[in-house]
Parts: sequence; C-alpha cells; structure tokens
Amino acid sequence: MWEEMALRHILPRLPSKSLMRFNCVRKSWYTLINNPTFVENHLSNSMHNKLSTCILFNRFVQSYPNPSEKELAFSFLYLRNDYDDAEHNVNFVVEDIKFPLSSGQYIGLEVTESLYITGHCDGIVCLRDYCSGNLVLCNPAIKEIKLLPKSGLPDWWACAVGFGYDPKSKDYKVSRIATYQADIYGDGLIYPPRVEIYTLITDSWREIKNNSLETEATVFFPDSFQIYFQGICYWVGFEQPKLSVEYEDEEQKPMVILFDTGDEIFHNLLFPDSFYMYEEGSSYGYEMSYIMYTDLRIILWNGFIALFGFNRFSAFPDSYGVWVLDDFDGAKGSWTKHLTLEPLVGIKRVLEFWKSDKILMVTEDGDIVSYNLATEKNKNLLMNSPSDFETIVYVNSLVPITGGIKLESADI
Repeated sequence: MWEEMALRHILPRLPSKSLMRFNCVRKSWYTLINNPTFVENHLSNSMHNKLSTCILFNRFVQSYPNPSEKELAFSFLYLRNDYDDAEHNVNFVVEDIKFPLSSGQYIGLEVTESLYITGHCDGIVCLRDYCSGNLVLCNPAIKEIKLLPKSGLPDWWACAVGFGYDPKSKDYKVSRIATYQADIYGDGLIYPPRVEIYTLITDSWREIKNNSLETEATVFFPDSFQIYFQGICYWVGFEQPKLSVEYEDEEQKPMVILFDTGDEIFHNLLFPDSFYMYEEGSSYGYEMSYIMYTDLRIILWNGFIALFGFNRFSAFPDSYGVWVLDDFDGAKGSWTKHLTLEPLVGIKRVLEFWKSDKILMVTEDGDIVSYNLATEKNKNLLMNSPSDFETIVYVNSLVPITGGIKLESADI
C-alpha cells in the first residue's frame, strides 16, 4: 500500500525517458505509467516545473552506416532554473534522440530536409514537409510518431498550418488554412481561404466555414504559425483586399490572427501602433507594413502572450523589444511595451526566452549562449550549433499519439 502511494507520488515527477524504461520493470508499473490520469498528472508536473526548462533542437544528421542519407534528430537541452549567480553560471544537460526514419519503414514517410516544426503542444510536435505537403505528429520524449492522412484540399494551394489542444473536446487539432496562389485564375482577385481541421481522435479531416476570415472587401490569411496557449493558436498573418489588380505586398495589412480551438472561430489583432508605417496612395487607401520591426515572433513571457522583434531604424540599430498582450479576453486586447534590449556584439541569432530574464542565443562563431538581462552577461553552454536547426521551449510529456507508432527498436 505504502509502496503504491510512493510510486504514485514519485513517478509522475520523473523524466519521460526514465518512465519509458520503468515500463519494463513489472506489469503493475506499466499499467500505472500508461494510465490516462498518470499521464495527465505527469504533463501537469512538467508544465509547472520551476526547477528546469527544456529546449528542443530539431535537426538532420547523417545516417549510419549510410552517410548519404539523413536522419531526423532531436536534442533536449535541460537548463536548471534553481542555480544562478552574479557570473550567470547555468547548469545544463544535453540529451540526443535520433529517429531512424531514412528508409521510411516505420510510417511510410521518406524523411527529407524540408521537414520542419510547424507547431507544438503538450510534448507533441507537428512537423510539416514543405516538399510533399505531408504532416506528421511526433512525441520525441516517448519516440512516438504518426503520419497524418492526406488533406482534402488541393496540394497546389498555398497553405498555413497550426496545431493545438481543444480543452472542450479534449482532443488535439491540426488546422490547415489554404488559399489560391496569386492570380491562379488570371482574374486578379484574391479568394477567401478554406479551412480544414484534423482531430486526433477521429484521425480525419473536415472542412469548416471560414466566415471569420473575410469581410465584404478583404480576406484574412494566417501566414506564419507561432504558438499555442490556453486553447488559442496564434499566427503572424495579414489582411488582403479582395479586389487587387496585382498581388502587392504593400497592400497587405500585417496583424496577429488567432484561432479558438474550441469554438473553431478566427479572430485578429493589430500589432502595436509603433509597428506600422503609413503612406497614402495604395488602392487599399494606405500602405501598411511592420518593416519597422523584423524577426517578429509571438512568445510566452512571464505567463503572458507577447510580441518580440527588433527595430532596424531605432536609435540603437537592431534593438529588441517585447510587448505584452494585456486585458486579453480571447478575442481582444491591448499591447504594452515591457522591455527594450540594446544590440549585442557578436550575436548572430536569438533562439528562445527560456526564462523571462534569460535568452538563448547563437554567436557569430556558432556557440550557443545564455544571456542574462539583469547582469548583461553571457554564459557559453559549450554546445556548438548545427548548420541548420530549429528550437522550441518543450514540455517533456508521456502524451500518446492515437494511432501513432512507437519506435521500440531505437535506443531510448
């Protein structure tokens, strides 16, 4: 009795990798670890873990023994949150995981270097192959993967993809928003997007109405998926006039576009006023652009949705800024600037805010460093960046992918 209570208290706090090994200890452990309530408790512990932050690196490496082939590889970078000082010392651990998918023998998918992260939620990562249009769900922590069925929309449409969780139906959803590419009919018109939703439980796509993605004169198009948070998917997107003689970027009005996974309705929010530059003269009535800020992304900062980008035309070239979304009710909100970060010498790329006051970056020499906003010091993590990679702040979980294949033969 006491042993069972101890297990139920201790095991949900362990990493997924350890729990996968404990599956083989005894049948009762396997039953406990795979119980939905246990999986939910483990996910909650991981999401509220204040001791460490996990950064997932997605990249491609040469296959062994066939160097001409590529393998999908993930690395977990665990950064400790409970140890820091004036020198910005940071404890960290790196764990590598490979997916031997070069032959496609597991899921019928030939891995190519056009397979990129297009969303993530609760430890499940949504990958998109920009060459074939294939979509894949994967939980790297438990080495489970699933190739999604083909969408019903034409492949030759321009598409945006998002991924998140619907707390109402308790199901994971992939949203695919497709629109005709410019002038595909040669009539100079911009057509409203069509929207399909994939649900993991049904393992199928269904088309939904797109009324919230158009007005009488314009259409909205989610372009670059950014983040899922508390039932809402966020894109950087734009509003485009329907009547357009030519497809001109200056006629697009950039903004944040949101999708409520429960109600399946889209909303939109303008960027802060300082992002826009107005000029009279376009057929839209004015030209709007966030050229003032580039490398724009939506992040989670101090538990709030925020915008992060840098201003090429400020008093400090390439100075960064953070704007927090205040008074947000799921459809409306306002932006308040909370942070300005002056340019850093020797920094090539900003990766992630792994804490509200610490940023993961890549130097011009390819080293990965953690920058402390308070002390203004870098800590080299002694981890050289790959030639081409992606990063996300990852939640290590046991959440299974219904119908997915677990790569039992690979070393975990």
